Amino acid sequence: MINTMVDISSYWTMKILQADGRLRRKHFPDVQRWFSDRFADLLNTEMLSEADCQRSLWTLWQTDPEIEKQAELSLRCRLSHLITLICHQLARQFGTRYGFSVADLQPLVLDDDGTVKASAYPFRSLTILNRYQPEKGSLGSWTTRLIKNDPEINRFLMEQGLYLITPWAILNDTKVEQLSRFLPHLSQGELEAAGQLLHAYHRVYRRDRFKQRQQNTAGSSRQRCENPTDEQLKRINPQASLNIVFQQLYDLADQLREARIARRTKTIPPSQRVKADDIHNQIENLSMEPDDGADENSTEHFLTRYRQQFRATLDQSIAHVVQQHMDRHQKRNPLKGKLYLEALGLFHGQGYSMGAIAKQLDLANQVAVTRLLQLRQLRREVGIYWLQQLKQSVVDDLVTQLSAEHLDRISDQLDQVLMEEIGAVEQAAAAEAQIPKNRTTNSLFARRLCAVLPHLKNQA
Repeated sequence: MINTMVDISSYWTMKILQADGRLRRKHFPDVQRWFSDRFADLLNTEMLSEADCQRSLWTLWQTDPEIEKQAELSLRCRLSHLITLICHQLARQFGTRYGFSVADLQPLVLDDDGTVKASAYPFRSLTILNRYQPEKGSLGSWTTRLIKNDPEINRFLMEQGLYLITPWAILNDTKVEQLSRFLPHLSQGELEAAGQLLHAYHRVYRRDRFKQRQQNTAGSSRQRCENPTDEQLKRINPQASLNIVFQQLYDLADQLREARIARRTKTIPPSQRVKADDIHNQIENLSMEPDDGADENSTEHFLTRYRQQFRATLDQSIAHVVQQHMDRHQKRNPLKGKLYLEALGLFHGQGYSMGAIAKQLDLANQVAVTRLLQLRQLRREVGIYWLQQLKQSVVDDLVTQLSAEHLDRISDQLDQVLMEEIGAVEQAAAAEAQIPKNRTTNSLFARRLCAVLPHLKNQA
């Protein structure tokens, strides 16, 4: 029978994200009447299971042109509830620890606005339906899998430092020879110890898992990597206590998780990051390490130049990346490049909300504006390009003060210091962008973007 925890009205009411970030329910009376008539007998006898209902709707959508629109809209309504539920689950499970809320997740995947007629915009709900294979599970489990593997969800979670994979899957998927590349901060002795531990883990855990897959039915390869058993821990290291072996494996997986996140987000893992309470002092200290000929005047000159180059290279990086985004939009639609610049100006320069920008530029909804601007991607790409340009300018100045050996010695430290300062600018811009209304352009990123935009508009 229908699961009593399921609101049957979710098959004819859709959860829609408004411009202010709040949800509202949109009721479709025609779909309600059609659904009630279609399943009247089963609903009266409480014999309609949710799985059967979804399979029936999906089949009607696929095979019956006369009622495919009602069936499709009914499924899209239900999917809006499922997607919202998954966002809440992720926020409850990880939000407090990693600093995000359901309000951060919903705009990424809850994009259906309830438009009845066919739309050129690929709503997540339609993407899910087009890929759905009823013989492989319920619509709920299928939706959960696709949403949790959605590129934008994973990109956002990765930016927050969350990598959705178990420690044991990370260890399974890491080769011993990769350790030196992932964990360059470890000494040779520490790397050898980590390599021996990982090799022993593969010999026991990976081999047992492979045997289990061979014995089980098809599809077992997708099973989650569970915690190693006590017996497996004993075989991995018979000389140590089970708790110590478990903790050593968990710590190694945690470092590898950090390293993978860092590689994908172009940041420094927390375990390898230097403390940067005063970035400018660190730059000064790097330039003043003992070299003959270094004096107070040359150091002050360097710091003055650094402050100038910090802003100049930021402007250069914003112009470069925004131009790239504009060019990509223009290739798809000649008018979209200028639309992109206008939207950037309205958001950062005048503090418009996404919904207000949609109305101003005659776009479908706030989701369309979010996809047009791609602010997280913009900030990330600017940061990557900015680091390259800023480091080169710093090195060009230091080369007159320091020897080649000294420059080589401080290269990694310089990377870390610059990434800390660039990261602080990005974080300030990201926090400012979260303000839904009456936003002011206080962040350095927003101010410099607004200064660069007029030049780009003149060239467009």
